Amino acid sequence: MNRLKSFLKTDVGIAVGLTLLWKILLLTIGVIFDSIQGGALSFLDHTMRWDSGWYLTIISDLYATSPASAAFYPLFPLLVSGLHELSFGLIPVEVSGQLINTAAVIALITALLKLARTFKPVLNPAILITLVLCAPAAFFLHAFYGDALFFALTSWAYLLARQKKWMWMGILLALLTASRLPGLLVVGLCGLEFLRAHQWSIKSALNKNFLWFFLAPVGFLFYGTLLFFRNGDFLGMFHAYKATSDWIYQVFNLNILETLARQCYQFLRVLIGERPLDIGFIVNIALPLILIAALITGSVYLLKKGKEYIPLGIYGLVSVVMFTLNSNIVSVHRYILSVLTLYVALALLLHHKGKARPVLLTLLLLCSVATQLWLYWLFIDSTFAG
Repeated sequence: MNRLKSFLKTDVGIAVGLTLLWKILLLTIGVIFDSIQGGALSFLDHTMRWDSGWYLTIISDLYATSPASAAFYPLFPLLVSGLHELSFGLIPVEVSGQLINTAAVIALITALLKLARTFKPVLNPAILITLVLCAPAAFFLHAFYGDALFFALTSWAYLLARQKKWMWMGILLALLTASRLPGLLVVGLCGLEFLRAHQWSIKSALNKNFLWFFLAPVGFLFYGTLLFFRNGDFLGMFHAYKATSDWIYQVFNLNILETLARQCYQFLRVLIGERPLDIGFIVNIALPLILIAALITGSVYLLKKGKEYIPLGIYGLVSVVMFTLNSNIVSVHRYILSVLTLYVALALLLHHKGKARPVLLTLLLLCSVATQLWLYWLFIDSTFAG
């Protein structure tokens, strides 16, 4: 009993407790929502929607039959499949996914607890973690998606960079580039943190520790090699978008200002009554625009806070650029979920000069949780939610 009490006071113990409470809550709400909608097949059926189908395809054929599935990077499905196979099939694939995501959320919360202490002044870890778990798209950490794994790896890679543990950081960067294309952004974030650790001197930064960054492309090269041997296309992850009509709206466009202007115009059309205020508008335009604006504001705020926050500030701004390069902002609110910039900026604002701002925090969390529950409902109802 004493050992258990001692464990529950550690970062990992706190993370395990919070994760289990949060997962049980999401699981209960999901089962209830699914039952109300009349589509429950199993207690995890509510987690299996939209992109989950692509992951199931990868698990079943490892990119052999559907070129479009190459849009989804292999780390999450390989881990899920590996756990399923190691159990000799006793652990169903959907349960395996939940176990992987539960472990990832535990790792994520542990990283956030430790990360909060690396800043000066120290961030309030409770606020930081609450902001993450209450974010509008946070339920994707519970779904059969790779988001939880990617977010955990992102947080740990950045934490290790701040702790100057460059070898372990490099290993995680390799995993990140096998997890999702925005892993490149995290490589950049850690690179900026590396420069900051060397007083922004390129000459000082060119040392043996810099070599660990050469591990970063390993994950991507592994994925390309896998695709080459499976279907003869090393760059299949980029060609996947032309292999199906599902993503016909994804058109590469460097002019992100034009993209944002078009979405703002649609926002204006709703305000003046020329376009209906429907679910598609809220999910695909309004919510992404609001979070893009919040991320830009938070990034600029961190840049003004001083040298310690410059890497996160630049990371946030570059993330906005990357997330809007495909002529649209669909799903951007989900992509922003793993961008630490926003949470650190909000944690600073909501705990200004050592004093919490309870009213502002409460209002923000109420709006955020209400939005998350609504998106969760849509997701379970098989309505696109990000």
